[in-house]
Amino acid sequence: TVTKPALSCTMTSAASTNPPPSNAAALSANAAGEARFFANAIASWYLNTIDPYAPHTQNIESRLRHPVHVVTRRILYGNVHATHQAEGNIHGSGGDDLEALFNDDDAEIKDGPETLTRRSAARMEAFLASCSVALREAPEIEEHMSKVGEKKGKNGKEKKKQGADAPALAVRARSGSSSTAPRACHQIDRGDLLVRLEIYCRTLRRIRCLLDADPSKPMEECVIQYEPKKAIRSRIRLIVQTYLRNVDCVRDVHKTLMTLVLRATLEVLAVEVWCPELRGTVDRLASGYEHKTQFASLAFLSSPDNSAETHLAPLLTKYFEYLQMNWESLVSKCELERMLRTVIDTDIRHYFKNAVFHSVGNILDECRRERESLDNIALPPPWKEGVFGMVGGGDTKGDVDAAIKQYCSDPVLIKQALRDLRREVITVNGQILPPAHSHMELAEHLGQILKSSQMMFSLTSPRSSRMLSKRKSSRKRMSNYTSDFGLELESDFSGTESDASLTGKLNVGLVDVLARRLLIAASRTGAGGDAYFIVRDLFGGDEVEVVPHHSNGKVNQGSIEIIVKMSSVIIKSHAKFDIFPKPIISDSDALIQFHTTTTETITLQQSHEASLTTLKEKKTNMTGWRTLAIRPAYYERVPQMH
Repeated sequence: TVTKPALSCTMTSAASTNPPPSNAAALSANAAGEARFFANAIASWYLNTIDPYAPHTQNIESRLRHPVHVVTRRILYGNVHATHQAEGNIHGSGGDDLEALFNDDDAEIKDGPETLTRRSAARMEAFLASCSVALREAPEIEEHMSKVGEKKGKNGKEKKKQGADAPALAVRARSGSSSTAPRACHQIDRGDLLVRLEIYCRTLRRIRCLLDADPSKPMEECVIQYEPKKAIRSRIRLIVQTYLRNVDCVRDVHKTLMTLVLRATLEVLAVEVWCPELRGTVDRLASGYEHKTQFASLAFLSSPDNSAETHLAPLLTKYFEYLQMNWESLVSKCELERMLRTVIDTDIRHYFKNAVFHSVGNILDECRRERESLDNIALPPPWKEGVFGMVGGGDTKGDVDAAIKQYCSDPVLIKQALRDLRREVITVNGQILPPAHSHMELAEHLGQILKSSQMMFSLTSPRSSRMLSKRKSSRKRMSNYTSDFGLELESDFSGTESDASLTGKLNVGLVDVLARRLLIAASRTGAGGDAYFIVRDLFGGDEVEVVPHHSNGKVNQGSIEIIVKMSSVIIKSHAKFDIFPKPIISDSDALIQFHTTTTETITLQQSHEASLTTLKEKKTNMTGWRTLAIRPAYYERVPQMH
């Protein structure tokens, strides 16, 4: 029996330790004053312009979002050395332009790039979400809004009329008399908002200090590891105070704590989603607090305030220490979870992660049933910032070229990719590519094999057609298999005269493009690891382990095929993964094996220069996108002997 339970969320102790204090990340008195100035500017403008009759959450969305975005751009990219005035005054030097930007939602912000980076935007969204839950909506407002919704559903004409009056109705409180009067909604306290904004601005200022210290390095989005204990205590105090305001009964404890802690986590890590490990850790934190306080609360031995100070604050302190020690691995796991949620259909992922397979035949049947989804998993380009959240990143040709070159210039990625390339069997239209030890050597080998006479012969010879028909006929004879599909070899060439002539038309730059794409395709630490993570997510679990296929003690992932045609170049990366029961015992057989093929198509276009026609890469909106196909290996049904 092959059992595939849901993925567990156990908290693991990380090998990493707290990073040494960085002088660049430490805030000076001036930097702290600048953060305080921006926090005061936002708080003063917000409290002076909010609608007192609108709910708190509505004001946060409509009035706080824009000034926070303006200040985020200013601190990260603009003139951060504004002269801070007295608290609460945003006028004068450094304040007039802020107030003008705050008042105009459509004002052009000239600080930095056109948009925030994806993770900076994620941090800002998490901060706004934390501010939204700082207050709990008044029960009478929630009840009245729900009744308005019920009335709107009963009558179409009434629905249209009430739809226009919904904001006004939402802020009216019921009274004992039949008449209703406008009533101001409870808004966030200035002190509470100011503390939240100052912590947020200090985080941005810390990021800016690191960026100014070494502009050549990319922006360091997560700085929780540099925060002093005082800043951590302020974060904990905010969570505790918000928890005490929002919890009315015992049944709200777990849900409220989960919401507050997870949103604070998204802000400090600057990620869009939390990974299963984080969710499991916070779930255990909330359950542990419930266990410690339940008896004392029922026996009236401790008030909620005392319980929060005695039990919740120490638990949160340990949790933030855990974030400071494990931030790097947690960010990687959250980014992986974001990728998995984006590329895999939600229903397919939920089904395979929670399915229980009773036999290999059961797995094959289910994979055959979901073949279309498993054969067409779209993978975004690994080098493009914001490809999942569509927050950052450019779509112009220049941006694509620069992003690819920057991604492939990472020395760590190149070193690992070249090591991985030497383990693979790489073919170019059937011709084996020699191993390379550098990017230049790889491009040289590619150029030589593309211009060789053997390459031209392989394109013009009818032998490839005979090999293709032979493979097709051999597949037809495989009728005694439980699975009717497997990993096909797709380097099928139909050799034409136009294909034969392309060897003299290849642009020198195209060879360099192919070399860079090969590095990306082969890197298992970069894009090449996507296939493994997706297979592990769908078919791994508590009781089974997904590992790359081994042959004679060595990892034997498969091969990389480059198929060159007149209109396109296709790069196919094949891999194999075995699934073993836990614990893995030496010389044990795999329960099942999965084959994967990652395909990238490079579109070509003809370029006419000085009466010479050459082939170059054609940039499209799908440049760099790949398709992943996952299929189980062939398994023969053995007749049972009676």
